[in-house]
Amino acid sequence: MKRNKIYQYALLVALPWMGSSLMTSCTDNFESLNTNSVQVDPNNLPFSAQCAEPMQYCYPPQQNMFQFWTNLTIDLYSGYFMTPNGNFTNGDMGENRGHSGGMYENYYLHIFNNTRRIIADCDEEGNLGLAGVMRIVQAYGTLMTTDAHGPLAYSSILSGEYESYYPFDSQQELFVAMFKDLDKAITDIQAMSEAEKTTLATFDSWCNADTQLWVKVANTLKLRMALRLSKREAEMKEAGIDLKQVATEAAANTLATVNTDIVIDKSLENEMWLMFNWGDCGFNANLVTLMSGMKDPRQPLYMTKNSADVVDLNGNVVVPAGTQYLGIRFAAGLPGKPNNWASFSQWIDPQNTIGVYSMPLPIFKAAESYFLLAEAKLRWDIGSASVQSLYEEGIRVSMANELSYRGKYAGVEAYEAGAVDAYINGTTTQIDFVDPVDPKLNTPALNKLCVKWDESADKEAKLERIITQKYFALFPLSIEAWAEQRRTGYPRLFPAYVNESNGAVNTEEGVRRVIYSSNAYDTNAQGIAMGLELLDKENTSKNGISGDKGGTHVWWDNANLGNF
Repeated sequence: MKRNKIYQYALLVALPWMGSSLMTSCTDNFESLNTNSVQVDPNNLPFSAQCAEPMQYCYPPQQNMFQFWTNLTIDLYSGYFMTPNGNFTNGDMGENRGHSGGMYENYYLHIFNNTRRIIADCDEEGNLGLAGVMRIVQAYGTLMTTDAHGPLAYSSILSGEYESYYPFDSQQELFVAMFKDLDKAITDIQAMSEAEKTTLATFDSWCNADTQLWVKVANTLKLRMALRLSKREAEMKEAGIDLKQVATEAAANTLATVNTDIVIDKSLENEMWLMFNWGDCGFNANLVTLMSGMKDPRQPLYMTKNSADVVDLNGNVVVPAGTQYLGIRFAAGLPGKPNNWASFSQWIDPQNTIGVYSMPLPIFKAAESYFLLAEAKLRWDIGSASVQSLYEEGIRVSMANELSYRGKYAGVEAYEAGAVDAYINGTTTQIDFVDPVDPKLNTPALNKLCVKWDESADKEAKLERIITQKYFALFPLSIEAWAEQRRTGYPRLFPAYVNESNGAVNTEEGVRRVIYSSNAYDTNAQGIAMGLELLDKENTSKNGISGDKGGTHVWWDNANLGNF
């Protein structure tokens, strides 16, 4: 049963950001339009509370926001999760604007509206190191949101020059701004005063006041962004940013130097368990068939086997309870819940007996840094380590960190002896998807490469291996996984069985972006109109799709270029 929560800052809807009140001066009119006079002035809150919110809402610890943030959109599109509830039309590519605004609204309500105010205040007071920390959080949130939607209102809000609407920045402009913010953040954090470090310790749920770890997070984020723009290298150079140089500088000091995952361990609610408990979420057939076929030792850390007997459409028990890992095909045209797919694989600790509901919130996986470094070496010949050694170490770090992070909730104390080495040298591949309920949903495997590295392979095959293993290591951060899948095409995802988009999404290409919310149209119509002009200008769809549709390409998703 859903448990209602009252949030003082989410009672009224003013702009597309749902009427946040956690803002003060910096852009006066933006504040007045977004602030309810009866709500708490954030300047009256402890500074630690003001900083804690944007950090925590990079993985929202609130059930309804979490569901709308990614679980009804990006979680499905990434190939990690799939809803067994056919009433959620995004699961069949039938775009639901009311279910597509969570990322946008979470960013503006909980992240940007706070970080921009704190940064301005800290800069004015000379607390540049603390401002630097918030700049990193702001860049993290901005990257998530532009990756999902494309153009955003950003510089117009920071400038304070607009009163009744907020023009959007192009995605390229957003990336330029993020790179500049991260560079400044690194410089200022390295010069942070002892007094600032003491303050940082009162709220830092990411790095526990370790300033050098913050620098590594910023560099890893820069490397992530540089590779995200691999198909826009020429355009970024024209804008004054050499992506290879950015990647070279960042690669020297990433999370790979410490192998530390960034997670928020503050006894907050990890709402993914609740998505399954409500019967609104299941595992996606793409992830399940990949992990099953490659015999991935992390699979029991990520999911359970079927929770009950699976019954086919004729009423026959076809899979006894607890015997198979089972995923649901995306866009399968399922009926509403409850139905025969509800007992497929579940979230670990499905009865919450160990406390997975308060499982630490994942922000950044250290293993990702190895796969970023592997691609940087493959693409730009950055660093002295070989692509193979970085690839294999990324797998090992993911195996170790996931066991440490998830093991107690999954009831797994250790891998079987030799399991990690066997996986790295494995030659098996993705299995076909066989739906035990309805065979018409069956579809053959698309990913033909095994885990074992092949130095004789061409660059494309090497990239496919890197991205596929990064896909496993990123779980459950579907935002990043989906962005990389769109950028590279890996891993290949099963095609939709049904397409209810009315032409807004191409079946073969799949969903390329999340549409803007109704709220955004209602409250910033002029800004949205200008944003859609930018979106169309940056769009490279080959299928005649444009405008605010799921099949429109964001700028970095350049259909005119291959991976190399």
